[in-house]
Amino acid sequence: MHAYAPMEGVRARRVLRALLIIGVVAGIVFSVLSITTNLIVSEPTISGTTISRKQGSLYPMFAFFIVATWATAIAAFLLKWRVARGRSRAELQFVAAGMIVPGIAGIVTNVILPWITGRSAYGAIGPYFALSFVAIIGHALIRRRITDLRLVLHNGLTLALATVASLVPAIVLLELFGPRLFGHLGGVERVLVLVTIGVVILTVAPTRDVVRRLLDRYVYRTRANYQRTVRAASRALTRMLDLKRLLPFISRTVVEATGVEGVAIYLKDDDGFRRAMTQRRSEASTFAAPEIAPVSVIEALARVQDAVVTEEVLRQIVTDDDRRLNDDLARSDWALLLPVIADDGLIAFIAVGSKLSGDPFYSQDLDLLMTLANQAGIAIKNARLYAQVVLANEYIENIVATIESGVAAINSTGRVAMFNRAAERLTGLAADGVVSRTAASLPHCLSAPLLASAADGVARTLPEIELPGADRVRPVICTTSPLRDPDGTVLGAVAVFSDLTPLKELEVERRRAERLAYFEVLASGIAHEIKNPLVAIKTFTQLLPRRASEPQFVGEFGRIVGREINRMERVVDRLRTLAHPGRRPDHAVDVRAPLAEALEFMQATFDEKRIIVSVSLGETPYRILGDHQNLEQLFLNLLMNAHEATPPGGPLSVAVMHEGEPVTVTVADGGPGIPPELREKIFEPFFTTKQRGSGLGLAISAAVAQAHGARLHVANRPEGGATFTVEFPLAPVTAPVVA
Repeated sequence: MHAYAPMEGVRARRVLRALLIIGVVAGIVFSVLSITTNLIVSEPTISGTTISRKQGSLYPMFAFFIVATWATAIAAFLLKWRVARGRSRAELQFVAAGMIVPGIAGIVTNVILPWITGRSAYGAIGPYFALSFVAIIGHALIRRRITDLRLVLHNGLTLALATVASLVPAIVLLELFGPRLFGHLGGVERVLVLVTIGVVILTVAPTRDVVRRLLDRYVYRTRANYQRTVRAASRALTRMLDLKRLLPFISRTVVEATGVEGVAIYLKDDDGFRRAMTQRRSEASTFAAPEIAPVSVIEALARVQDAVVTEEVLRQIVTDDDRRLNDDLARSDWALLLPVIADDGLIAFIAVGSKLSGDPFYSQDLDLLMTLANQAGIAIKNARLYAQVVLANEYIENIVATIESGVAAINSTGRVAMFNRAAERLTGLAADGVVSRTAASLPHCLSAPLLASAADGVARTLPEIELPGADRVRPVICTTSPLRDPDGTVLGAVAVFSDLTPLKELEVERRRAERLAYFEVLASGIAHEIKNPLVAIKTFTQLLPRRASEPQFVGEFGRIVGREINRMERVVDRLRTLAHPGRRPDHAVDVRAPLAEALEFMQATFDEKRIIVSVSLGETPYRILGDHQNLEQLFLNLLMNAHEATPPGGPLSVAVMHEGEPVTVTVADGGPGIPPELREKIFEPFFTTKQRGSGLGLAISAAVAQAHGARLHVANRPEGGATFTVEFPLAPVTAPVVA
C-alpha cells in the first residue's frame, strides 16, 4: 500500500511509515509465537470438514492485531485515494476491489468467527476468497493496462483461444469417425475427412481475427488509431482558417481520441491566457475551466514547452512553485496540459481532463496528443493571421469605399485588383466589369501611370489630367504609388485620383468675390478722390451767377476749378496706370537706368529732409525684360513711399543685387516699419495710413511689377524700418536691347 500514490504532507507520511514499522514488527512477533508456543493456538484437530483448535491466552490480542492492521490499511487507502489522480487513483480502485472485500471476508471467517465461537467451522472457506483477488488484479492488468503484461497476455490468450476454437470442428469429427479412420473408409467418408481438415485449416485465421477483435474491445476498450487520427486531423487543420471552427474541431478530436472528461483551450491575448473553448462530457463533470489560466500553469508550460502530466507533478513536488502548480491542477481537475508552440513561444495550451475509464495517459497517448498540439499551433497561428488580414481588408475596403477620391489598384500581372465606388462614379465604369481585367480596361490617363509605377517602382503625381466620364470630362489630380512587400519587391501599384471640378468652381467663386470686393474698394476710393474736387467746383458754380461781375471771384474761380480738374485728371491717369500698367515688355533694359533716374528726380526732396541716402547699383548691367518709363514709375513710387516713412535725418538705402536667377532691387527706409496686420493690405488700391495720401502708389507699383513678371513684397528690418524688394527675372540673351 505504501508504494502507491504518496500522501500529502510530511507529517502524514511519517505517521504512515511509523504505523507500517509497528505493524511489521508486531506481525513478526505474532508469527514467531504462533509457531514456537501455544500462546496463540494449540492442539488443532480435524473432525470431518471442521477444523478445531484451542485458543491461547494471546489469541484475543492476535485477533485484535489483525483487525486493527486491516482497519489501518483501509484508512490509509482512503486517504491516498482522496488525493490521488489519474493512474494512481485507478490503481487504488482495483486494489480496493481486489483486497478489501476478500480481505474482510477472510478476516470474518478465519479470525473473528473463531474468536467468538472458539471453532473454525468456516476456516476452510477463507483461502478461496484469494481467487477473487487474483481475478480482479488480473482484470486490472489486462483491461486497465496497469502494466505492460497486457501485451503478453493479450497475444497469448488470442493465440490459445483461436487455436481451441479452430480445433473444435476437428475434434468433433474425430470423435465421430475416429474408430473407422484406421479401417476401411468409403469414398464419402474419405471426402468428409478431407473436408473436415480443410474446414479446420480455413477457420483458423478468421476465428483468430474474431477472437482478436473481441479481446481488443475488452483489453483496449476505445483504442485510438494513431495514424488515422493524425492523418485526418492534419488534413482538416490545413484547411481551417476560422478559429470558430478550428477550436471545436481540436477539442472534439482530443475527446474522441482519448475519451476524457473534458477539454479546455486557452489562447494568449493582451491580458494573459484566456479561455476560448470548453467541452465537457457531462454537466456533472468535475472538470473546470476558469476564465483566465492560472499563472503557475503558464510558467510551467513556458519553461518545459512539453506535455505536463499531473501525476508526474504530484510525484515530483520539490519547490513552492511545484506545490502551487499541483494545487491549481487539482482544483480544476486537469490531468494533462498540452502546450501549443509557435515561433518558439507559447501561444495557447490545451487542458485535458482525466479519462472516463480511469486509465492514465500512456506514451502512445502523449505522442498522439502532442502531435495534434503541434499541428494545432500552426493552424491557430495561421487562423489568427488570417483573421488579422480579413480585419485589415475590411478596414481598407470600408475606408476606400467611403472616401470621395477614386482608388484603383493593379497587381503584379497588371490586372485591376481594386476599384472603389468613387472610381465608378468618376469614370462611369462598373467595378464588376473592371476588376480582374487588365489595366487596359481603365482610361489611358489612369492605366499609363499605374503601369509605369508598377514597372519602375516610382511614385508619380499628375497635377491635372482630363478624365473621361459617363457624362463629361472631368479635371482630376492623380497620384500613383507602387505597392511593395516587406522585402521591397513591387507587387503592383495604386492610383488615387480626385475630382478638381468643385475646387475649380470654388476658385471661380473666390475670384469673382475678390473682384467684387476689389471694385467695391476701387469705387469707394474713386468716389472719395473725385467728390472733394467736385464739391469745390459745385460751390463756385452755384456762386457764379451772383458774383460773375466780380473780377476777383472770377479769377479765383478759374484758379480753383482748374486746380481741382487737374487733380481729378491725375487720379484718372493713375487709375489708368493701375488698370493697364503696360503690355508685357519684350525688350531688355538695364534695371539700373530707370532706378538711377528715379533717384535723381528724388534727390532734391531727400536733401530738403536731410535724409542720408545709401546707393549700391553695382558695376555690371543687369538686364531684364521691361519698359523704361513704367520701371521708373515703379521705383519712383517706392522711393516716395520710403521718403515719407523716413524721419528727418534718417537713413535710406537702395541696392541692386544679383544672387542666382533673379535680379533684386531693394529700397529700405528708416521709418517705424509696417504693422504685421497691415502687410497684406498696403498693396490694395486706396488703402493708406497717411492723412493726405491717395492709396494708389503701392497698388500701381504692384501692378507694374506683375506686368514685368516680378514679385514685390515687403518685410520689416530687425534694426527698424521696412524693406521693399522687387525680384525681376533675367532677360534672355537673345532679347533685343534698348539703349
